[in-house]
Amino acid sequence: MPTCVALLGFDPVALAPEPDWAAAAEALLAHRGPDGCGCHRDEHCELVHRRLALIDLSPTGRQPMPNEDGSVYVVYNGEIYNHQALRRELQERGHCFRGTSDTEVLVHLYEERGEELVARLRGIFAFAIYDSRHRRLVLARDRYGVKPLFYARLDGQWVFASEIKAITALQDFRPAIDRQACYDFMGLGYIPEPATGFANIAALPAATTLTITPEGHRLRRYHELRVEPDAARELAGAVSVVETRLLDSVRRQSVADVPVAALLSGGIDSSLVVAAHARATGGATTTFNVRFPDRSYDETGPAVQVSRHYGTRHHTIDLGDWAMTSEALLELFRHFDQPFADTSLVPMYWISRAVREHGIICTLSGDGGDEAFGGYENFRRARLFALLMRSPDWVLGLAEGTARSATQWTRDWGRQAAKAIRLAQVGRAHPAVLLAGLTNYLSEPQKEELVWPEGRAGLAPVYRHFETAGPRRPTDLEELSRRLTERCFSVSLPSDMLRKVDMMSMRASIEVRVPMLDEEVVALGVSLPHRLKTGARVGKRVLRALGRRWLPRAVARRPKQGFGIPLDVMVPRGFHRTLDDLLLAGDARTRPVLNGPLVHGWLAAFRDGRGRAGGLVSRGGLRQRVFTLLALELWLRQYRLAW
Repeated sequence: MPTCVALLGFDPVALAPEPDWAAAAEALLAHRGPDGCGCHRDEHCELVHRRLALIDLSPTGRQPMPNEDGSVYVVYNGEIYNHQALRRELQERGHCFRGTSDTEVLVHLYEERGEELVARLRGIFAFAIYDSRHRRLVLARDRYGVKPLFYARLDGQWVFASEIKAITALQDFRPAIDRQACYDFMGLGYIPEPATGFANIAALPAATTLTITPEGHRLRRYHELRVEPDAARELAGAVSVVETRLLDSVRRQSVADVPVAALLSGGIDSSLVVAAHARATGGATTTFNVRFPDRSYDETGPAVQVSRHYGTRHHTIDLGDWAMTSEALLELFRHFDQPFADTSLVPMYWISRAVREHGIICTLSGDGGDEAFGGYENFRRARLFALLMRSPDWVLGLAEGTARSATQWTRDWGRQAAKAIRLAQVGRAHPAVLLAGLTNYLSEPQKEELVWPEGRAGLAPVYRHFETAGPRRPTDLEELSRRLTERCFSVSLPSDMLRKVDMMSMRASIEVRVPMLDEEVVALGVSLPHRLKTGARVGKRVLRALGRRWLPRAVARRPKQGFGIPLDVMVPRGFHRTLDDLLLAGDARTRPVLNGPLVHGWLAAFRDGRGRAGGLVSRGGLRQRVFTLLALELWLRQYRLAW
C-alpha cells in the first residue's frame, strides 16, 4: 500500500503539545496520499498518515494501523512484495488479520521479531512502528533508499516525515544551514545522504533502522551491499539468470488492486521491464514516454517500437505542448526542500503528471539497471583509466599537453581527455579523488574558483564520500569497476536518482516501482566481472544480450542516452531575466560568497547559447552550472538562510 508517511512526533518521556502541526503537515503532504488520511495520538507519540491506495482499497487498509490490542501502530510508505508469504507464516503462528494489505504484515512481524523484521522484508519501504507498551519507536528504510525518510530532534522530541517540508512546519523549528553539505552540492548537483542541507535535519540512510527508547537511540545498518565480481561467470549463463529473476521481479511488482502501467523511455532498461511485464503477466499494459523538442535528446522512436512489439497502449507526452512558466519551473526545484539540480526532474514530473491525468496511479520503471549492470559511461571508461594509471608520468604529461591544446578547436574531446589524464594522475595515489572526479560537475579547483575563500573556510573536499575499502592503488580494472559500482549504490543512487523519482512522481500522486532494484536482480548485477558489464562501445552487456532475445534489434543495439532534458532550449520566455533577478540582485543570498564575474559569465553564455561549439565548458556543463546556482539560491531564500 504506497502511502505518504507524515510520521510526525515521538518523545519517550512526554510528547509536547503541538495543536496545529499535525493538520499543517497533513496538508503539506496531501499530494503524496490523496485517497485518505488518518491519525493516532497518545502521551508519547503522534502519527499522521496520507494514503495512496493500491492494495486493499477498503477501510481495513487505512493507517495508522494497529495490532489486535492497539499496543503497536505502524505508518508505512511502500510495497512489501513478499507480504503474502509472510502473512501465511504469521497466520500459522496464530496472528489474526483484519484485511489483505501488506501494511498489516509489518505490525505482526514486529511482534515476532522486533526491529529485526527488516531482514525478512523484500520490497521498497519507509516506516515507523510505535510500540506503546515499551515506549519504543522504530524507523526503517529499504535496502537501496527507494523510499525517503527524514528526521530531526528538537528539545528531546523526535520528528520525522517523508518530506522535509513537514518537519520545517513545526512551530518552534529553526532551520540551520549545513555549509559543508551545500559545498558538496556545488560540485555534485545533489547532497549525499544522510546530509540534507539543514544542519538539524537528516535523512535516514538506506538499509538502516533507528530505534528510540527512554534509554536512548541507536542507528543500525541491517544490510551491506557486497560487490564481489565472480570471474567464472559467462555471458550465456548470466543472461539466463537475469531473465528468470527479472520475470520474477516484474511479476511480483505488477500485483495491485489498480492498473499498473510502465514508463517506457526507449532505453534498454525500461524496454526490458515492459517486455518482462508482457511475458510474466500475459497481458498488455499502458506505457508512457516523453518527446523532447531537441532531437538529440528524444527517444520516442525506440519507445514506439517496443510498444508496437508488445501491443501496449502507448502515450507519448510532448513537452513542447506543456505551457511551462518560469514560476512553474522554479516551483519544481523548490519542492525538493533542499538544494537539488538534476534537471531531469522536469521530464520526470511531466510524465508523472500525464500518467495521473490518464487515471493511473502505479507504474513500473527501469531505474537501477545502470548501477547494477554497468550502464554508465564511466564503466566503459574504466578500462582507459586503468591503462592511464599504469602509464609513466612523462607519457601522461605529453598527452595532457596535447589535449589542452585541442580544447579550443574540438567540441568536447580535448576538454574530456585533459580531465581524464589529470584524474588518472591523481587517482594512482588517491582513488577517491578519481571516483569523485568521474561523478562531479565541478572539480574542487573549480569550486574554489567559484566560492570566495571566506565562504569555504573550514570546508572539506567531496572526496570523503567516495572512499572505499580496497588496495590504495586501484590500477586493476576489476578493482576500479568494483569501486564504481559501490559508489553508485551508496552515493548517487539514493541521493540523486531515487530522490528525483520519488519527489516528482509523488508530487503528481503516483507510485513508481523499480523491478531492476529487486534484491535478486541486484545480486546478479554486482556479481558480474567487468567484462560482462561493458564492452568497448556499449555498457550493460548482459541486459543487451537479453534484449536481443526480447526486443526489436534496433532497440537492443541502441547506445545509452539517459533521461536528460535540453533546458537551455526549452526554458520559458523571460526565464533568463528571472535568473538575473535571482542570482545577480543585491539581495541574492549566494552573492556574498560567490565569484560575481564568474557567475555573470555563466549566465551570459547560457543566455547566448554558448557552450555548444567546444572550449572549456560543454553545453551540458554550462547548463548544470546555472541550475546548480539557481537551486541553491531558491533554497536559501525559501528557508531564509544565509551561507
